[in-house]
Amino acid sequence: MTRLLLTVAVASVCAVVMGCSALRMSGARGQGADKVDTAHPAPEDDADATCVSPDGLPSYEPLAGLSGEITSIGASTTTNLVARAAVRFRQMYPNVAMQITSGLTNIGPLALLEGRADIVPMSRALTPQEIQDFTAKYGYPPTEIKVAADALAIFLEKRNPVPGLTLEQLDGIFSRTQRRRGSSIETWGQAGLTQEWADRPIILYGYNSEDGAHQVFQQEVLEGGAFRVSLRVQGGGSSIVQGVAAVPGAIGFASIFFACKRVRAVPIAGADGSFHAPTAENVRSHRYPLSRFLYICVNKPPRQRLGGPVAEFLRFLLSREGQQVVAGGGNIPLDTATVKECRHALAK
Repeated sequence: MTRLLLTVAVASVCAVVMGCSALRMSGARGQGADKVDTAHPAPEDDADATCVSPDGLPSYEPLAGLSGEITSIGASTTTNLVARAAVRFRQMYPNVAMQITSGLTNIGPLALLEGRADIVPMSRALTPQEIQDFTAKYGYPPTEIKVAADALAIFLEKRNPVPGLTLEQLDGIFSRTQRRRGSSIETWGQAGLTQEWADRPIILYGYNSEDGAHQVFQQEVLEGGAFRVSLRVQGGGSSIVQGVAAVPGAIGFASIFFACKRVRAVPIAGADGSFHAPTAENVRSHRYPLSRFLYICVNKPPRQRLGGPVAEFLRFLLSREGQQVVAGGGNIPLDTATVKECRHALAK
């Protein structure tokens, strides 16, 4: 376990999230890709917004005198975003205390079920069982709010020359069951490389089975199949990427948030048969096949609008300024239509 570090300096923040950690904020005020057509959606009306930015996102208008507490318990990747947004939020609302706890994905849904968390950051959607358990207790399902887009990127050591991979090849590389009915791939020669790469063994890096990225990859790539026992399990996305960077024959999967200069994210074949890199536009258009959302889940009774600090924190994240925090920290901001959809879900 390592601590979640949040350093505040007037208008800057550096947050590193790995393993399980906790942060209390209270008291004083803190200060080889394919070509993609870029589409800019037209601004849409939003009854909640006082003004609309050129890209169609509403600006955030702070309330006067807001105070209270927010407890956040959830997945580390999305908690990193929450921690960055919390710094900006408390600059506006110094009387709102925030306690932020980060860990494996499964800690959040249980905390929401037991009433220990006001917001639950998630790197995947809730499972049917998690929704069923919550509904059995409260009589209605939890509300899942998208706060950022994300790519589950496939990282290689930067000198690896493989131009792209298919989902079938990834299944052959990572799975011992090959449910996509492809061949087992254990060397880079079997993945199409030649010369000095042909006999080089493929070294696998990934997450613990309780991590959301592991679960998404297992369902979307392995079609529910079993990982190879040779998978080198790491404590977080940063460790996975660092491991891949140190081994020329390695491959690993993690959020594109963890990209660095010593690795490259390989393009993946999409439903159209073309290879797509995990760029922001490819993720928002879902051309990149391992696109996903980052969520915050809340306990919101039907036909009741959220109020207080939780509602304002989510409204801030779904504003122009909030999505600038998303983009500025390395995550992928939402498109205008998705922001409008999520703001409507909070209001209904």
